[in-house]
Amino acid sequence: MTVIPISNAPGYIEPNSEESGTVLRLPVAPIAFSRMRYAAEGNNGQALNASEVLSEIAQHEGLSQVVLDGPGDPLASMAATMATISMIHQESPELKISVTTLGFGGADEAAALAEAGVQAVTLLVDTLDGDTAEKLYGWIRPGKKTIPLKQVVPQLLEEQSKAVQAFADAGIQVTIRSTVYPGYNAHQLAQLAESMAALGASAMELVPFEPAPEQEEGPEAPTRVHMEEIAKLTNGFLPTVSRQVAVDSCGCASGCGCGSKEMVEVGLPKPTKAKSRVAVASASGMDVDLHLGQTETFLIYGPREDGLNCLLETRKAPPAGSGESRWDELAETLNDCFALLAASAGQRPREVLGGHGLRVILTEENIEGTVDVLYGGGKKKKCK
Repeated sequence: MTVIPISNAPGYIEPNSEESGTVLRLPVAPIAFSRMRYAAEGNNGQALNASEVLSEIAQHEGLSQVVLDGPGDPLASMAATMATISMIHQESPELKISVTTLGFGGADEAAALAEAGVQAVTLLVDTLDGDTAEKLYGWIRPGKKTIPLKQVVPQLLEEQSKAVQAFADAGIQVTIRSTVYPGYNAHQLAQLAESMAALGASAMELVPFEPAPEQEEGPEAPTRVHMEEIAKLTNGFLPTVSRQVAVDSCGCASGCGCGSKEMVEVGLPKPTKAKSRVAVASASGMDVDLHLGQTETFLIYGPREDGLNCLLETRKAPPAGSGESRWDELAETLNDCFALLAASAGQRPREVLGGHGLRVILTEENIEGTVDVLYGGGKKKKCK
């Protein structure tokens, strides 16, 4: 089974890997419930809206499953997640839909998710012990405010247990994904598997912790032998898939033998003959620094006759005050653009423009470098 990652998220093989077809992993969640204390710093990618998700699905044949996973948590933005699930199920009812979540609100939303078409959930559970959780999590934010770990950890553990049972009762297959932190939770995972099995989980996935290059203290990466020993114990309670320390290009454990081809990167839009330019919302002319709705003039980048990608012209945006039709007018104004860079943008404008084949990318990076990446990156000559 081939796994296609998106936005640089690592692909993985689902525990039911005997199924044929391709799994497409899509980031749809802009908001996170938590951050792990030892997580590597950096940009975790950008969430896709519903129309962008459908566009990605349409580009791939032979799909068997769509996994909604990251960069935040799908249950932290339930309205958008449900809209995406409903659209996927309506357009492609044959696809298996899976959601990856920490579990906050899972018990309350299980029935609705099942009714919308979700068939599988991967629940991120690393420990059942409060003291261990306080060592692993940097922060936990079930709502709009970060709550002290002492107060919120018991809530998290209770929510996760309730979510497993509720998902199972709703007929949703539950896989527990646990990251192995030697010296922290490794010795607890057999008991965790036993508890999760009793609540209705049907499978487990063990993922090795990988320290960031800049990490000076904290857990080390588990060895292959350590991962295998833990998997033998957890497999006594739940069928277990153990990822190894080294990961191949297929996203599976090294030497998995799945026969998967190299993963396809589909995270960024690409220029076409009809749409070869990039529009940029910028006040400074150096960085992407304007909200889409506040932009009066767009900078238009594209290839010159000599092939260099440069600023070609500017274009006026349609005047504000015309409601949703403004975004249809903007799509017509930018009809030769395949991407629009903005510092921020509302959900509805992104959906309307996406429907016209214009992908809105939210960033605050340098214009020249970002445009270069969209045209394939690499060390190229700069415009003067």
